[in-house]
Amino acid sequence: MSGDLQAGGLFLGLVAAALVHALLPTHWLSFVLVARAQRWSRSRMMRVVLFSGLGHVTTTAVVGLTAAALSKGFHRYIGVLQTPLPAFILAGFGLYYLVSGWRRGGHPHCTHDHADDPLDLDRAAQGALFLQMTLSPCETLIPIFLASGALSWPVLIGMAVAMSVLTICAMAVLSFLGYTGYQKLTFPWLERNERLLLGGVLVGLGAFAFWVR
Repeated sequence: MSGDLQAGGLFLGLVAAALVHALLPTHWLSFVLVARAQRWSRSRMMRVVLFSGLGHVTTTAVVGLTAAALSKGFHRYIGVLQTPLPAFILAGFGLYYLVSGWRRGGHPHCTHDHADDPLDLDRAAQGALFLQMTLSPCETLIPIFLASGALSWPVLIGMAVAMSVLTICAMAVLSFLGYTGYQKLTFPWLERNERLLLGGVLVGLGAFAFWVR
């Protein structure tokens, strides 16, 4: 019975930690801002969110289950993956938008043909968002997987699946709501300075992701 209580407590802890982690702005706000700047439709943004979310939860599950496997034999020896690279990706993409917005004088629309541009910004945006999420597994969940090493593999896999579904659903819902709300912001100042604002926010999100990683 105590084993069931332990498993239940770890499962609830994992769910709570995954939900709190999914609420972080780095999991949805960057998608809304980039979608707005790139004039993506909501359905296109949602595809990017789901694709990036799958990358994020896959990395988290792999790291978490690896931690659980190692803890079965080495309960006191595990290195938690921590890297500033996702934060640098966010900040770097934000700097790109800052420079782009400054060079365009803040104007939201551009009339020249982008066919000869050296960078396909749409693909770069999708790639940056995917890498930002995939290279940033949820380190806050790793200690829970580490503590769950005594549980059976079916239970551990069930925990990983629950974490993945909850995280992706939260990202999708928050991105959907954020996109819908942002569409109503049609103030002239925002339209003129959209790229500058986007760049500043992404740089801020990158700094946030760096300090709380």
